[in-house]
Amino acid sequence: MSVARLRVSKLTVEREGGRVRVDVELAHDERVMLGRAETGEGVRGTVQAAAAATVSALNQFLPAPWHLRFDEAVLQSVAEREAVIVQLRLRSEEVEERLIGSAVSDRIPEEAAVRAVLNAAERRTTPLLH
Repeated sequence: MSVARLRVSKLTVEREGGRVRVDVELAHDERVMLGRAETGEGVRGTVQAAAAATVSALNQFLPAPWHLRFDEAVLQSVAEREAVIVQLRLRSEEVEERLIGSAVSDRIPEEAAVRAVLNAAERRTTPLLH
């Protein structure tokens, strides 16, 4: 039996007045959840906002008492390419686990941040979605 994976249905980055708002829609089965985060201008902040928005959307799929927390997202040069590396924490009342994920950023660092969060979280959270 195949397990349905989370997929990104929409990523929107809006820049206005020195602020950046990132919206991420994740879909699983028939459900779609929206996560949103805001930050000041700058690549580092925008990457962190994209990761935080993805975590916000993902948390809406998780059953209580599970909660995913965004800790950090960084751009890092790896083998002459840029990659986004994220650290998350998956928590319940009794357990806390650190999750690390990464994704290559070919052109759009915000997309890489979203993929890095899913890379970090998917193996541990997918079984919780059912």
